[in-house]
Amino acid sequence: MKRLLLLLLMPFVASSGLYAADDTKEIFCDDFNEISFTKQHWTIDKHMLTSSVKFVKEGVDGSRCVKISNSEKGVVKITKHLTGLNPNTFYRVSAKIKTEDVAEGRGAILYLDVFGHHSAQPWNASRFVYGTTDWQEVYMDFVSDKHGETYVSCSLGFPGGTYNGGKAKGTVWYDDVKITETPKEALYVRESKHMVLAINPQHVCVDDHTIDAWLQALDKTYEAYEELLGVVPYGGDKIRILSTPGMEAGYWALAGDPILWNDNADIKGLQTNFKTHNDWGFGILHEIGHVFSAGTAVGDGYGSWNWNDEIFANFRMSYALDKYEATMAQQTFYKGDNIAYYKQAYKKCVAKGNLDSGDAIHYTLMRIAEIYGWDVYKKAFHKLYQTPDSELGRFSNNYEKFLCLMKYLSEAATEIVGYEVDVTRNCYTPVELEMIKKALTK
Repeated sequence: MKRLLLLLLMPFVASSGLYAADDTKEIFCDDFNEISFTKQHWTIDKHMLTSSVKFVKEGVDGSRCVKISNSEKGVVKITKHLTGLNPNTFYRVSAKIKTEDVAEGRGAILYLDVFGHHSAQPWNASRFVYGTTDWQEVYMDFVSDKHGETYVSCSLGFPGGTYNGGKAKGTVWYDDVKITETPKEALYVRESKHMVLAINPQHVCVDDHTIDAWLQALDKTYEAYEELLGVVPYGGDKIRILSTPGMEAGYWALAGDPILWNDNADIKGLQTNFKTHNDWGFGILHEIGHVFSAGTAVGDGYGSWNWNDEIFANFRMSYALDKYEATMAQQTFYKGDNIAYYKQAYKKCVAKGNLDSGDAIHYTLMRIAEIYGWDVYKKAFHKLYQTPDSELGRFSNNYEKFLCLMKYLSEAATEIVGYEVDVTRNCYTPVELEMIKKALTK
């Protein structure tokens, strides 16, 4: 049944935003029948000569809808700015869509504005729709920002891309766009000291007790990362893990606030591995590691000295595993120290005469911890994360960033042992340094 556009401004109230609503409240709905009102409240974004956005009488049951077309790859969208939401709360945006010859990138898609207000959850989206399809409903859950605002886009194509480039072409029709508080039954939500898990209930295959035990393991991981770096992400707010239907195949999860867990990934497998093997889960520990860099608001996010946060996300994980003698699968199960995994990569690289693998460099960083202890990293990281990028100076390449870390590690080691230490000279051979320099100055 068609309805007039409805906008309910809700009062700003303190809200933990941890749970889905008991009574689903409709916040916004547009069926595009009130054209003058619709045009006033949506921003149309079509910068390409090959694109068009029209309000046409081709919607569900012959009603009006919006029609977005582009004969070339690009991003064409309409965007709604919504205010008055409860801050940091789960909401669901849905729409009915049909498509014709949609191809490339992320196809026809609902998503949040990826710049500014939602920069912490840039990849969140609905399921990508391709080809020629009849009317169907797509949706995505999201978290409103701390100001109770959101920017929702109905789009053909996506402005950023993971491996597929994002941009798309073809034609998509949108109708009956609505935003509600996420229904309670739509998300399985469990909360711990530092974590909030909110996933599709269809992906849950163990009991609450097992999920709670796993979240307690993630709490320990959080506290280990805090101990290692001396900072916490997002001002100490709990880290949310939210399942999403809109993520490319091959990505298990993507870091941010919330961490997005791919609906098409083996979410059940992680749960059974934890229950059977006490496997804390490589993927989620890795993404939490990224969050500790991106969410610290120090420097430019990861910090100008950090040349590869894929390495350092795993390195933080190594510390947590070692600290708690935790179990985690990386080809095989490792309990505690997982240096053997990275040593394999190191040996393969050395045999080829290069050290251009992140895992191989990870191994060399762990050797330093074996020689001087983890405290040398705690002191170095604490200082680095408290130093603005402007005070670190400029780096012309990644090898200079590597040497910056070595400098801070040498200062920390000197403080610990009581005499001057050169970590670079003591822990790397000249041949290794040359190989690393070659790899990091490409």
